[in-house]
Amino acid sequence: MDDAIYLSDDDGDECILIEETTVVTTRKSQEKTCSTSYSLVDSVNNRPRSNPITSKDWLEEGLDELDKLIQEKRKNNGNSTSWSIGNDNIGDIDMMDYGRIPSTSSSSGYATSSGIIGNKPEKRKLTEDEKDQQREMKENAKRAREEEKTKKAIEKDQKKGEMLKKREEKEREKETRRIEREISAAINSKCEQYTYCHIGKTVMDTFPGLEAEIRILYAERKIDNQLKIENNLGTRIEWRRKCIEMKEDEDGRTERFEYMSTQNLFAIVVPAATLKDVINSNSFEDFIIEQRAGFQNGRCTMLIISFGKLDIQKKRLHKMSLEIYETYRVQIVQIDTIHELALFTAQYLRSLARREKKKMDDKETGGSSGGSHKLQYLGEKGIVIGSRNEIVSDWWSKMLSTIDRLSDAQRRAILGLIPDPITGIDKYSKMDYSLAIQEIGDLVAENGRKVGPVMAHRVLTMLTDETGNSIVE
Repeated sequence: MDDAIYLSDDDGDECILIEETTVVTTRKSQEKTCSTSYSLVDSVNNRPRSNPITSKDWLEEGLDELDKLIQEKRKNNGNSTSWSIGNDNIGDIDMMDYGRIPSTSSSSGYATSSGIIGNKPEKRKLTEDEKDQQREMKENAKRAREEEKTKKAIEKDQKKGEMLKKREEKEREKETRRIEREISAAINSKCEQYTYCHIGKTVMDTFPGLEAEIRILYAERKIDNQLKIENNLGTRIEWRRKCIEMKEDEDGRTERFEYMSTQNLFAIVVPAATLKDVINSNSFEDFIIEQRAGFQNGRCTMLIISFGKLDIQKKRLHKMSLEIYETYRVQIVQIDTIHELALFTAQYLRSLARREKKKMDDKETGGSSGGSHKLQYLGEKGIVIGSRNEIVSDWWSKMLSTIDRLSDAQRRAILGLIPDPITGIDKYSKMDYSLAIQEIGDLVAENGRKVGPVMAHRVLTMLTDETGNSIVE
């Protein structure tokens, strides 16, 4: 054993140096012994010396003082608390005197292996005023929480109500736009789909093949759903229009309102032979009154469809047509075939369907012009300076130019026959109607064509009318 190293002043610690020897063997089995030794004595003795280690620290001193206090309290009090640290039983400690334990640390307690122990504050009872104050504070806090909760619930309900209101407004606007689009389509692009033709079953039974012809024609026009056959109409044909309107209820909600409107026009289909018998029996006016009574009251137009050729003198028929139209607003229409009758119903359906659009256009344009429709004559003005014969001849020529389909050659031929209309009035008022028609109709114009009975009738009507209400056709 080598020299010992002394680490402390009291010669209590020793360090033993062990010599290490290493044996190295070569190939030729020669052994070489190497000995190496290292002494720590000099290294240890030469290093700087530190302060000596104290025998007791502050923890041990604190434990000693604690043991003394425990022993004193065992003698004085029986009430104690048992403490145990590690394997040592500290004993019974009175917690009231624990705060008097001295401390070597700068903190309020001292450090142990289990943590920091501090002074425990003493508990005291609250006075009645303090209790009432605390109770009042709790009630106020509870009341504030309830008010805040109620406020949040009200705000939530308000937001929910606003969202529902906005949703309802959007739905209302959407429904309004949908109804407006339907109303516009019913007047413009889909007007025929909103107009219906109602035909009495008696008409279909009287003219075989009419129903099939009408259905084929309506299918070609894509209005096959617009044909309605009814049993209570008899020989009458009516046109009705489905009207779409928009109204608001008490809550301001928009609703779609639909109803059927009968147009102020209807037709009666009568065979030509039956109509001839009615006219010859002088009961034609009674027949008209009876048919109008079955339709509706008010200002309406009645069409009498004569199916077949009506064998009545044209002069009599023409005069009678003017009289019944002026008195009863009745017109006579002659139709010869089933196809013409089917086409007649389809054409009137389209005309009545488009009439609503024309009414709206007239209202828009009538708002700026006062709603009045004035007839305007577009023509040349007559001369005002000249001899009487020149002025009369010029104005008579302008009058003849207003007759529809009268050519200039025919007009000049009539002027050659009747240069003065006043003289012509006196002449033809006393002449028989047929002779006057023959005289004017046999006129040959410069192009080699006769004036004809139709133009002769128009000229004669213009000259012989006494009331000024006759229509020149």
